Amino acid sequence: MESRYPETIRRLVDSFPTLTPELQKAARFMVEHPSEVGLNSMRNIARDAGVKPATISRLTKVLGFPEYESLREPFRQRLRTQSPEYSTKLQVVQKRGKEGDRSLFADLRAQEMANVEQSLAEETLPVLEAAAQTIHDSRNVYVLGLRGAHAPAFLFYYTYQMFQDNSLLLETTAGMFADQLRGIGPNDSLLVVSFPPYTQLTIDAVDFAAEAGAKIIAITDSVVSPAATAAAQTIITHNQSPSFYHSFTGALAVVQALITILVTKAGKDAVEIVQETEKQLSRISAYW
Repeated sequence: MESRYPETIRRLVDSFPTLTPELQKAARFMVEHPSEVGLNSMRNIARDAGVKPATISRLTKVLGFPEYESLREPFRQRLRTQSPEYSTKLQVVQKRGKEGDRSLFADLRAQEMANVEQSLAEETLPVLEAAAQTIHDSRNVYVLGLRGAHAPAFLFYYTYQMFQDNSLLLETTAGMFADQLRGIGPNDSLLVVSFPPYTQLTIDAVDFAAEAGAKIIAITDSVVSPAATAAAQTIITHNQSPSFYHSFTGALAVVQALITILVTKAGKDAVEIVQETEKQLSRISAYW
């Protein structure tokens, strides 16, 4: 039996109220972690969902699929296309909301905490230190994050420019995006924040910067992300969410950690820049 991803998700959602608690647990995991389903075996999905493999097998039959691989195929097709599915996820959130907000809020809180914990895991520190050294050694630091990824990219740029004066936030205003990248070269670095569905302009910029010899630092979701293919350092952050839009909490935590490490590498000049910044902000009454 063939099925497309949206149809499969709709079956999971529509059948949810009639499922047993264990089957609901498995169904919820599939809806909230579609990439994991596309990438992993039935045994691994059962382990991550906290159920037995037999539960995944029963859910497969309930949904009308002959075997797990048939159920998995639409999720694998989704990985190949990586198109947004916000409307489908939004419907899932609305259905869960009818059951009450408490359960949804509890899942959201737990997932956001897990995103931070996993993004700032002990094994991330060496990558953060290497990325900080790359940025510290750069002539210019270009910062890029488009669409939803703009928030963590802007946070990095805003905080970094308070104590260093060699950064540029790449923007699409007035069609000047390509012009801003024109001078990038081997002595520069590009910090890029990118998550699926990956923005084409972001990947084009990464490719251009890599061809120019610039060092790429990617904050993204996977080592196979197109933003990471030419990266000197790839900082993996977790962005799962029971909401309809993926989370940037992990990315924000990583940016905070990266800035902190950069501050420890900055010398007396950085202190003087911050002092001058404080004076200027005070002079123009930036704060109440």
